[in-house]
Amino acid sequence: MLPKVSVIIPVFNSVGYVREAIESVREQTIDPGSVEIIAVDDGSTDGSGAVLAELAAEDPRLTVITQENSGSPGGGRNPAIGRARGEFVFFLDSDDMLSPDALRRMVEVATTEDSDVVLGKLASTDKRRAPASMFSRTVLDADLVRDKVFNTLGPTKLIRREIIERLELRFPEDQTVGEDQPFMAAVYLNARKISVLSDMDYYLIRCREDGSNQTLTSRTSESHIMTAQRLASTIEEYTTPGELRDALMKRPFGWSMRRALDGRWPKLDRSEQQRLADEVRSRMGHLYTEGVRKALTIDTRAMLDLLMANDLEGLEAYAAHLASDAPRRTAWREGSFVRQLPSELEHLVPVGDRTVGPPKMACRLEDVRVDGQDVTVAATVRIADFDGGPERLGLRARLRDGDAVEDLTITSVDLEPRARSSAITGVLSSLGRGIWDLFVVVGFGDLERELRLGAERSRTIAPEGVSNLALDPLPRDRVIAYFTQGAGNLSIDRGAVLHRKAARARALGLTVDENGRALLLVETSAEPRVEDEYFAHLDDPEQHAGRHLLPTVRLGDRLLGLRLPLTAGMEGVTATFTSVVGGVSSPLPVSGAAHWPARAAGFGLAGAGDGGLQVVTSAQSGRGRAALPGVGVGKVGTRGRFARRLIPAVKRLPFVGPALTRAVRATRERRS
Repeated sequence: MLPKVSVIIPVFNSVGYVREAIESVREQTIDPGSVEIIAVDDGSTDGSGAVLAELAAEDPRLTVITQENSGSPGGGRNPAIGRARGEFVFFLDSDDMLSPDALRRMVEVATTEDSDVVLGKLASTDKRRAPASMFSRTVLDADLVRDKVFNTLGPTKLIRREIIERLELRFPEDQTVGEDQPFMAAVYLNARKISVLSDMDYYLIRCREDGSNQTLTSRTSESHIMTAQRLASTIEEYTTPGELRDALMKRPFGWSMRRALDGRWPKLDRSEQQRLADEVRSRMGHLYTEGVRKALTIDTRAMLDLLMANDLEGLEAYAAHLASDAPRRTAWREGSFVRQLPSELEHLVPVGDRTVGPPKMACRLEDVRVDGQDVTVAATVRIADFDGGPERLGLRARLRDGDAVEDLTITSVDLEPRARSSAITGVLSSLGRGIWDLFVVVGFGDLERELRLGAERSRTIAPEGVSNLALDPLPRDRVIAYFTQGAGNLSIDRGAVLHRKAARARALGLTVDENGRALLLVETSAEPRVEDEYFAHLDDPEQHAGRHLLPTVRLGDRLLGLRLPLTAGMEGVTATFTSVVGGVSSPLPVSGAAHWPARAAGFGLAGAGDGGLQVVTSAQSGRGRAALPGVGVGKVGTRGRFARRLIPAVKRLPFVGPALTRAVRATRERRS
């Protein structure tokens, strides 16, 4: 019975890898009788031949061909092609491996889909980079250009052997790298159907420890030009002039020729440059059409234009400029973004040929605040490698799942052209109910770019966002600025659309715990959850500044005690507080400092702005006296019923209960 697939493995000095490569074939889940393995020992001197002989003695499916070194991978594959009997051929490099189900899956797809070529997803076992653009999804009938199949011209694919025999294809044996490109181009262009499989990793590549992978070796300009010429010739042979040919020609001109003319080119003497340039023009010049030019990057197009015009002096200067790693800067000129060049090179490339797309823009959220129904947003914008700044900036809110758009009222903007970034602040008022996504708007002439805001933000912004829940607004008036899951972008929930069941926390008063530490009593409108968090924000230039997660003590069904990080040694420190209940952040203003037992604690507390506290001496304690709030949760049930349950629970607490009871009693006596 003839095998279904012939696996061809060229071997040259791979003693540390070839056993694993062959074992990965022997362990395939496909029917063992449907696979033959042909390994070509291409003059190895490191003992690879002995490993092959040992494996061949164990497995009759393995045939070993021994020959003098051919000097190229193609010379190691060609003899095996003539010996192959399978309906399909698969080329496996001796330092790579197949995943266990690779052959079964690829042969199955090739058979059921009647495909002539099957590409299985490549992956790397280490730092070596695997081709990826063509493996974003599985495509059973793939297009060479649209599905990026032509981006990978390595031979590690399942190929119907009939194509190879019909076209009498063999690999060039005078190239050590790039010899596979004309071979695979001919296969692709004569295949009736090509399938791409991305559902799992099929082929595993890796770096050799000594760095001797053929594709990683250094190459000369002449080597890259040879690859470009042979690939271009193959494309020309199997296509007609038109869009397809131009699209495919992007590979030899935009890839191989781009590398031939990089930093290697200025190192050649002028006579060698002239010889290679003449060769390119004579063999490839007629294929360098306007369609190909438009598909290339500015730098590649500029260098090829200079080569085709035989301006070798200009080409050398331009290549040297690129090799210097000078920043590729752009500017806005007369309605277009234009690549900037040093003054001595500007005459080499017309301005019309230097037009580029918009540069990379990034924005950073610097501040977000909620004041009643108003949301204030501040942001900065950076444009990479850009000369100047944007013509205008704006801030915009877009209704998610709707068409409504609201531009923020800009209160300040800084568009200093020489600055590294531009800044803007705006206020958003009277939003309609819904979820609103925030954007920075960057404008140049008629061009406008919207940048989603919030993923990058200042460290001073709490990750839970901000809200107006501390004001206890009606549900329709709730404004919650939060950061989306995953990307972490800023959005605004107006009217409790997404946070319908957002709970609230309210500070009742202060007391001391069993260790004499400050304890803040907090009631919640819903049963506390494990994920709820409370923070203190300390303002002290010396050592205590920062955000502190507060330990909590469960005191009742909806009553918590927050242990505050305030001590006698922190005189002058100011603290403000935030609750994150039900995933929504809200300020937690504190009152009752006037009734703080300063003598018992050994330090005083005084009310500060924004509902904060300041550590003071015992004598200063109680500044800004305010009435001790009543115990209750407002709208949660009736006050009487809740008080009847809460007050006895608080009184039973050790030390805390009596202290709070005494404070309430003293307040009543003073009022009476």
